[in-house]
Amino acid sequence: MQLYFVRHGRTQYNVEQRFQGGSADSPLVESGITGAKAAGKYLQRTQFSHVYSSPQGRALDTAKLITAENQWQPAITIDQRFSELDFGSWDGQLEQDVTPKDQLENVIHHPAAYQPELANGGETYAEFVARTTAAVHDAVAKAGVANPQPVLIVSHGLVTTMTLKTLMGVPVSGLRAPFVVDGKVLNTVGHGIVDNDSLTIVETHDNINFQLVTWNQTSYLTE
Repeated sequence: MQLYFVRHGRTQYNVEQRFQGGSADSPLVESGITGAKAAGKYLQRTQFSHVYSSPQGRALDTAKLITAENQWQPAITIDQRFSELDFGSWDGQLEQDVTPKDQLENVIHHPAAYQPELANGGETYAEFVARTTAAVHDAVAKAGVANPQPVLIVSHGLVTTMTLKTLMGVPVSGLRAPFVVDGKVLNTVGHGIVDNDSLTIVETHDNINFQLVTWNQTSYLTE
C-alpha cells in the first residue's frame, strides 16, 4: 500500500522564520491556502482509504482544504501523534533569537546531540520519531498492507521528513543530513525538510520496509 504525506501550507510563522513546533500555531497565509487547494485538485480523483491529520490548526486547515476538493469527500481522523516536534519555550520565537546557541546548532545540524532539557524543554528527536513512526505503523495496519487505496497524512515539515527517513533506516544522528536515495541527494528546503504543500509518497508491502515513490513534489503549485 501507499502513504501520501502532505506538509501544511505556508504560515505567518514560516514567513517570519519563527519556531513553529508542537506547541505553536499560526494561520495559513494566502499562498498556503492556494497551495493546499492546488494539492487538493491534484489529488481530487484519488480515493483514500483513510485521511489523517495533525490536530494543529495549520495542518488541519490544510487537510480540510485538500479533502474539500476530493470527489469522495473523505472524513479526516485527527491523530495527536502527527503533531510537529515540540520545541517547548522556543515555539513562537524567532529562530535567530533563541538560546543557548549550542543547542540551536544541535537541533539544526546534530540531532543526536540535541538536549532540549538544557535549552527549551520539549522533545528529543528520538522521542519525536518514536511517536510519529508508531502512528504510521498503526495507520498501515488499520488500512491493511494489501489495500489498493492509499492513506493520506497531512502534517508538518519535520513529521514528514524525519518520519520517512526513520522508516527507511536513517538513524537519529543522520536525520538532519542530506537525504540520499539510490545515490541521489533529494531536494529539501530550510534546514533539510520538504516544502509547504508538497506531496511525498512511500509504499510498503509488509509495514516493515518502506520505499520512496515520490519525494517533495510541488509541480502542481505552479500549474
